[in-house]
Amino acid sequence: MVRKILVKTFIGIVLIMLYLPIIWMVVFSFTDTPSFSNWNGFTFDNYVNLFTGNSKNADLIQNAILNTLFVGFFVSLLSTVLGTLGAIGLHAIHNKKIKAVYSTVNQIPMINSEIVTAIALALVFNVFASTFKINDGSWGMTAFKLILAQTSFCAPYVLLNVLPRLQKSDNKIYEAALDLGCTPAKAMFKVVLPDILPGIVVGALLSFTLSIDDFVITKVNVTSFETLSTMLYGLKSGKQPLPADIRALFTIIFFIVFALMMVLYSPHKKTEKDKK
Repeated sequence: MVRKILVKTFIGIVLIMLYLPIIWMVVFSFTDTPSFSNWNGFTFDNYVNLFTGNSKNADLIQNAILNTLFVGFFVSLLSTVLGTLGAIGLHAIHNKKIKAVYSTVNQIPMINSEIVTAIALALVFNVFASTFKINDGSWGMTAFKLILAQTSFCAPYVLLNVLPRLQKSDNKIYEAALDLGCTPAKAMFKVVLPDILPGIVVGALLSFTLSIDDFVITKVNVTSFETLSTMLYGLKSGKQPLPADIRALFTIIFFIVFALMMVLYSPHKKTEKDKK
C-alpha cells in the first residue's frame, strides 16, 4: 500500500515538473505583459495580433513559420521513406550478428552528441560547396542543406518506430499474398504497409516534431535562414523578455500536436478495449 502511494506520488511530481511550465505558458498567452510573473488582465490580443499581422515581430514570425513548416514537411517525408525502408530491410535480415551491427549503426545518430553531428555535417557541406563551386548561401541551397542535415538524425527515429510493428506482424500473411498471385511490390503495398501504418504515422509525426525543435544543427549549418528555434534564440539573445505573441504562437503549436496525438491514439485504445 505504501509502495503504491510512493509510486503514484513520484509519478505525480514528475508530471507536474513536465507540464507545469507548459500550463504556465498557456495561461500567460492570454495576457499582454512581457513578463511571466505579472498578470496584466485577460485578453485575446496576442492571438489577434498573431493572425492579423499587427504583431511587432509579424514579418519575422511569419518567415520563421513558413521556413520551419517547409523544412519540417520534407524532413518528415524523407525520414519516413528512408526509415520505413530501413526497417523493412533490417527486419528481413536473418543473421543476428549482422542485424545487431545495423541496429547499432542506426542508433549512433541518436546517441551521438548533436553538436558533433552538426560540426561534421558543416564540414561535409563546406567541402561539397568548395569542390563543385556551389553558392550555398542562396535560400534554396540553404533549405536543401538543412533538410539533408535534419533527415540524417530523424530517419533513425522512424526506423525504431516502424521496426516493432514489423516484428509483431505475421509474415505468413505476406507469403499468402504471394501465393495468391501478388507480386512482391503489390504484396508490400497491400499487406505489409497497411499493417505497419501506425508505426509509420508515429515516426512521421516524431520526425516533424524533431525538425521543428532542432536548434544546434540548424544554427551551425545555416546563417540567413530563420526557423522557429533560431528566431526564438535571436529574440532572447538581447536579454529582453520574449514578446507576448510568441507565447500565443507556441501555445497553438502545443495544442495542434496534442490534438494530433489524441486522434492518433484514440482508435488504438478503442481497439484494445474491444479485444478485452
